[in-house]
Amino acid sequence: MELLLKRGLTALSIKPTPEVIEAFTVYCSELQKWSKVHNLTSVTDEEGIAIRHFLDSVLFTIPLTEGDLDILDVGSGAGFPGIPMKIVRPDLRLTLLEPKGKKAAFLRHIVNKLNLKDVEVVEGRLEQFQPSRLFDAAVVRALFAAREFIADVSPLIKPGGLIILGKGRDYIKELDGQTGITVSKFTIPFTDIERVILTAVNI
Repeated sequence: MELLLKRGLTALSIKPTPEVIEAFTVYCSELQKWSKVHNLTSVTDEEGIAIRHFLDSVLFTIPLTEGDLDILDVGSGAGFPGIPMKIVRPDLRLTLLEPKGKKAAFLRHIVNKLNLKDVEVVEGRLEQFQPSRLFDAAVVRALFAAREFIADVSPLIKPGGLIILGKGRDYIKELDGQTGITVSKFTIPFTDIERVILTAVNI
């Protein structure tokens, strides 16, 4: 998995430092252990985790500007895309919002295990979430329809902040009548899987 990650991250113009590779290795091991009991993900082999979770999640950093940004990961599940984003962009401040208790417990465990700073795990749903501050960006991976997610999360994002959604090839039907969205298409390294990143600037 180490070589796969090094090649994949390099292909995405991200430096695969020893610290980054070590963090992903530990993350993969812990995800496999917990998934045997709690079914966190259906993808449990090292190669699948590296490609379909880690490298895919890293794509969500591409629309972000440099600097100290406050990011909300909605429906984080086992930490995607938020934790891989944090691993390759340690400058990010990250809030992981997850409604399911077992997944939230894993998030707290892996944040502690990886000694990640400026990461908060919140167990709850988006519609009930009342943060004390506004975020620079929100990210979500394939959980919500674009129109629904933008409407629901926009009150939590700073004016001019970003709302970033990951989609597959069927994204076009979600854009019907929706303006102001930038569409970026990527191929996940080592696959023919097309990942579409939709980015909206919050008004």
